[in-house]
Amino acid sequence: MAQRVFRKLFKTQSKSSLAVAKTFPSAFDRILLFDAEEKITRGREKINCKCCYFHSGVQRKGPYYDSEQGVGIGNAKESTLTSLRDDERDESFIEDSKEYDDIDQGLDQDDGEVDKDIFVSKPTEDHENMDDSDEHFEMLIGKYLTKVGEQSDNGSIVVISHHDAEEIRSCLAFLESRARRQRSSRDEVDRSFQDAHISEKLLNLLIRAKPSHETIIGEEPKDRFVIVQDFHRVLNIWKFSTKGLKKYFLQHRAEEMTDIKDHYKKMLQYQRRIACRCLYVSERTESILHEMKRLSLEGYSYLRPTQYTYETVLGSWSLSSRELSFMLRGEGKAAGILQKVSPRNTLNNDHPELANNPWDDPLILERYKLLDPAKKADELLEHLFTLEELDSAEFKVSPWAIERTLSSWVHVKIRPRRFTQITSKPQVGIVDEDEVDLEEQEEFHVPARAEELMWRLFELSQSDTEVVRPPSNGIFRSVISSWSHSNHPNGHHNAERILIKMGELYDLGKLTSMPTPDIFNAVLGSWARRSQSMPLDAPARCVAILKHMEQIADSNTTLDKDHEQVSEIDQLWKDFYVDEKAYHIVFGAFKSALHSKALHTSDIAFDVAYQVDDLLQYLTHRCSQGKEEATPSGEIYAIVAKCYRRAIELLSSEISKDDDVLRESGVGFIGVHHQGTENHLLSALTRLNLLLNEMEFGHGIHIPDLSINVYLEVLKAWANATVIPDSEREALKIFQRAKMIGHPTLVPGAEMYDVTISALLRSDSSKNAHDALELLKEQERLHLEGNPSFKPSIKIYRSMLAAFKDRPDAMSLLLNQMTLLYESNVFDDLRDKNGSTTLGFNEILELWTAVEDAESDAASWGESILLRVANAVYTSNSRCQDSTKILRTSNFNTVIKTWLEAGKLHRAESLLEEMERLSHHHLLHDIKPDHLSFHLLIRKVIEDDLLHAEVHAETLLQRMRACGKSPNHLTYQLILDSIVKSSRGQTNSIFTAEKILKNIESASAETARHLRPSTKLSNIVLQGWAQSKDGRKGLKAQSLLGWMISEYQNGNSIIKPNSSSYNSVMKACIKSSKYLRPQQKRQNFEIILKIFKELKRSQNARPGVISYRMMLTACQLLLPEGPERQLHAKEIFDDCCLMGLTDEIVYFIVLDICDENTLRKIVGQDVKSWAELPVEWKRNLTQ
Repeated sequence: MAQRVFRKLFKTQSKSSLAVAKTFPSAFDRILLFDAEEKITRGREKINCKCCYFHSGVQRKGPYYDSEQGVGIGNAKESTLTSLRDDERDESFIEDSKEYDDIDQGLDQDDGEVDKDIFVSKPTEDHENMDDSDEHFEMLIGKYLTKVGEQSDNGSIVVISHHDAEEIRSCLAFLESRARRQRSSRDEVDRSFQDAHISEKLLNLLIRAKPSHETIIGEEPKDRFVIVQDFHRVLNIWKFSTKGLKKYFLQHRAEEMTDIKDHYKKMLQYQRRIACRCLYVSERTESILHEMKRLSLEGYSYLRPTQYTYETVLGSWSLSSRELSFMLRGEGKAAGILQKVSPRNTLNNDHPELANNPWDDPLILERYKLLDPAKKADELLEHLFTLEELDSAEFKVSPWAIERTLSSWVHVKIRPRRFTQITSKPQVGIVDEDEVDLEEQEEFHVPARAEELMWRLFELSQSDTEVVRPPSNGIFRSVISSWSHSNHPNGHHNAERILIKMGELYDLGKLTSMPTPDIFNAVLGSWARRSQSMPLDAPARCVAILKHMEQIADSNTTLDKDHEQVSEIDQLWKDFYVDEKAYHIVFGAFKSALHSKALHTSDIAFDVAYQVDDLLQYLTHRCSQGKEEATPSGEIYAIVAKCYRRAIELLSSEISKDDDVLRESGVGFIGVHHQGTENHLLSALTRLNLLLNEMEFGHGIHIPDLSINVYLEVLKAWANATVIPDSEREALKIFQRAKMIGHPTLVPGAEMYDVTISALLRSDSSKNAHDALELLKEQERLHLEGNPSFKPSIKIYRSMLAAFKDRPDAMSLLLNQMTLLYESNVFDDLRDKNGSTTLGFNEILELWTAVEDAESDAASWGESILLRVANAVYTSNSRCQDSTKILRTSNFNTVIKTWLEAGKLHRAESLLEEMERLSHHHLLHDIKPDHLSFHLLIRKVIEDDLLHAEVHAETLLQRMRACGKSPNHLTYQLILDSIVKSSRGQTNSIFTAEKILKNIESASAETARHLRPSTKLSNIVLQGWAQSKDGRKGLKAQSLLGWMISEYQNGNSIIKPNSSSYNSVMKACIKSSKYLRPQQKRQNFEIILKIFKELKRSQNARPGVISYRMMLTACQLLLPEGPERQLHAKEIFDDCCLMGLTDEIVYFIVLDICDENTLRKIVGQDVKSWAELPVEWKRNLTQ
C-alpha cells in the first residue's frame, strides 16, 4: 500500500514523496530507485529505445525484439536498462561467426572494438550532459575511497548518512557514464579498468556501511544502503571496461611490426593481454553475482540477483570464451613461426608499469582451459532456465541469453587434428562414438551443445505465445562451422545434416532467411577438411554438393527467362547463386587429399587426379555456357597439375623399386615396365602438357589466368619421371617455355632452376651437364643483380661438383664461382643466416672440404673472409657498423675445425689467438672464444704430444679462464678421453689422467663454477686402467674405485659408483691375467670376488649381465682347473639364474668351463640349448 501511495505522490511533487517516506519508512529505501526510473524514462525518450529491462523482483522484457510487430517478450512493467536494436545485435553476431570461420587466414583480423553488443544493454541514463564537472566527482570519489581505506584498516563498520549514500551513488553513476564513452586512446582503456576497480570499492562501502541515526528524525535505523541498481551500475562499469580493447591494442599493429616474427610476438602479447583482462572482468562480475546471492540469503531479499544480473555475467563469460580461444590459437600459430613461444608469465616484461594491475596478471591465463569460459556461460544459462521454471513471472530466459551462450560454444574452435580412420567401419560410414577415445568426448560435446541451443532458439520462434525471430543465417553458419572445425569423426555429416534441415524449414516457411552460399561453403569446408582421411570420398562429396548448388542457381536463370507459372519453392530460392569461393574450396579438397596417408599407391593417386581433371573439364564447359563464376583460375590449374605430378611420382617410384629388386636378384635384364605401365605414365605426362596449353589459351573462352605454379608442377612431373627416356630434356623445355612467354607473373624462381638443374645432372650426358652449368651461371647472375630469392641452394652445388668430379678444372671453376657469389653479399649472409638449404658460409666450407685435399684451401678462404669482415669494423663502411650482429663465434669455430681437419694445428691456434685479440675491441666483444673453440683444440693438442698432455691441458684451461669461460665437465671429459684413447696402454698416460681427475676440484675452487669429479669422468680413467699394459692394473683400478667410494661418502653425490665402475675394475683384473703368475692370478680373483660382493651389497648399483659374464670369465682365466673352479662357476651361475639374467653368452661360458657332472647339476640333463632353459632364468633380460 505504501508503495502504491508513494508511486502516486511521486509523480506530483518531490516534497510529497518525502512526506510519504516519513509516514511510511519502509518505502523510503525505494526513493532513489523510483527517482532513477523517472530519469530513465526521460533518457529512453531521447534514445527512442523499443525494449526494456528491469530488476529487483520485476519481470524484465527480453532483449530480443520483433521490429515489425512492435512488441517483445512478456509484458514489461518497469525498467532500469535498455538494449541494443536487434539489427545491430544480429550484425554483430554474424560478424563474430565470419571472423571465426576466417581464423585460418591469420591472427585476429578484427581491428575494431571487441563487440558493439558486448553483453546486454545500452546506457540506462544519459549522464553525458551531467551538470557537475569531472573534477567534482573525482573529489567525491577520493573522499569516499578514504573511507574505504579506513574500513579496511580498522576492520570496523563505517557509519555514513543518507546524503553520503546519495553521493556515492552519484559517483557510481558518473563512473558508469564515463565507462560508456568512446575510447580515444589506450590510456583511456586502462583508465576504464581503474574506474571499474574503484566502483567495486565504492559498492563494498555501500554494502558494509551502516546508516547514522541522525539521518531523518524519527526514522528507524537501516541495515543496508545498497540497492540492486548499485550492483548493476558496477556490473555495467566492468562490462564496458572491455570496450575498445582490441581497437587500441591492435589498430597500429601494421605500423609497429615490420618483421614477421616481430608481428607474431606482438600479436601474441596483445592477444594474451586482451584474454587476461576479459577473464578478469568475468571473475569480477561473477563475484558481484555471488555477493548478491549471499546478501539475499542473509535476509535482504530485495537484493537477490535479477535476470539482468545473470545475463550480464553470462555475457562476460561469452566474451572471455572468444578471446581465450583467439589467444590459444594465436599461441599455436606463433609456435609454428617462432619455434618457441615465450612463457605466459613474461606478459608484462615489456610493460613493467602494468605488472601491478590485477587485470594484467598472467596467472589468470593459467587458471582456465579452452572450454572453461563456455562452461561457465552454459551453467548460468541452465540456472536461468531453472529459475524460469520456479518463478516465470520474474524470470524468463531471453533469446539473447541463448545466443550469447551459443556464441561462447562456437568460439571454441578446436584445431582439427588428422582424422584417424576407424578400421572396423567403412570409410564413409557413420562412426560410432563409443569407439572413439573417451578423452575426446568433451570436445565432441562442443558443437553438439551449440546445435542444441540453436534448436532451442528455433523452438522459441515457433511458439504461439512469443514473438521472436527465428535464428539468423549467421547462427546456423556458426554452428555448421563448429561441427566443421571439431575433431568429431562425424562432424562433416552433422554439418550437412543441419544444412538439409535448414533447407527443409525454409521451404516450409518456418525460416525467413534463405540458406546463403556462405552456409553451403561452410558445409563444403567441413568435407574438404576430411580429405586427408578420405582422399577419394570427401572430394567426391564436395563435387556432389557443388553441383547441387549449381542446379539451384541454374533454375534461377530459368526463372528469369521463363515467364510461365513457377512453383512456390522455386520462387523462394530465386536469389541463390554460386560464388567463386565454392569452386576453390572443392579444388582445395583435392589438394588436401594429396597429403593423405592412404595415398601411398599410384592407383589411388591417379583416381584423385582423374577426379579433379573431370571437375576442371566440367568448369570449362560451364564457363563456355556463360557462367563467369566457373572460370578456372591459374591456381585451379596448378592443383590439377599437382595431383597428376603426385601420381606420376608414385608410379615412377614403384617402377624404380621393382627394378632395384630385380637388379639385386641378378635378373635386372628382365625389366618390369611393360608397355601398359609406360603408356599410363606417358599419357599422364601428355595430359600435363595439354593442361599448359589450356591454361595459356583459356580454351578461347576466357582471358587466360597464368600461374607459374602450373609450370613448376609440370616441370617436377617430367623431372621425376626417371624411367622415361630423355625426361630431363622435356623438363628443360618446360622451363624454357615458361621463360619465353614473357608474362610478368611467369618469372621462374630459384626452385624451378634447382629442379631443372637437378634433372639434367641425373644423367651422364655431357650436354646435360653443360646445360646445367649454363643454368647455374644464369641463376648466379640473377642473384648478383640484386634478386636474393635466386640464390642457388647448397644441394645444387653438391650435385654439380659430383657431376664434374672427373674434371678438376670444372670443379675449380665451380668453387671459384661459388665463392665469388658468396663474397658479393657476405655481410648480408652472415647477418641473416638463411639456413643449411642456402649457400652460406658453413656450407661453402663443407663443399670445399668435399674436394680431395682441399681442406687447407677451404680454411684459408674462410679465415680471410672472417678477418675481412672484422677489419671492416675499423672503417667507416656503413654496412659494417653492426658487425657485432654479423660475426659469430660459430663462424670462427667452423674455420678452426677445418684447419684441424687439414692437419694445421698451428693455424688453428693462431686463429684462436686472433679471436682473443679481436674480442677486446668494444664492437667485437661477442666473438670471443667459447667452450667449443677450446674443445676443438683439446683432442688435437693432446694427440700430437701425449707426453706433455698434462702441460697442454693446463695451458688450455688457463686460456679458457682468461676468456671468462670456466672449464665444465665436458671439458674434462674431452681431456681425459683424449689421454686414455691416445695412451695405447701406456701406464704413465693413465697416471696423468688419474692425476687430472683428482685435481679437478682444487683446480676449479677459485672459479665461480665449482666442479667436482663425477662418475662419468672416473669411469673414463677406470676404463683406461682396464686397457693398460701394466701388470698391476687390477690393484690400481681397485684403488681408484675405493677413492670414488670415499669421495661419495664424504659428500660428493655425483661420483656415486655404478655398475660400469665395478665392471671396469673386474675387467682390469681379468685382462692382466696373461702377465701374471699363478699366485698373482689368485690374488686378482680374490679382488674380483670382493668387488662383486660389494656390487651386490651396494644400494647404488646392482650386478648386470656383464657382471656375471666377467665373474665366469674370471673363473676360467684366473683359477686353475679343478673342484674350486667348478664350485665357483656353479655358485655364480646359480646366482645369475636367480636374478633372471642368464643370456646366451653366459650359457656358452658355463658350457666351456664346467665339466659334465657340474653341468648336469646346474642346467639339467635334458637341456640341449639356451632356448630350453627355464623362462624364469631369463626374465630380466632386456630386448
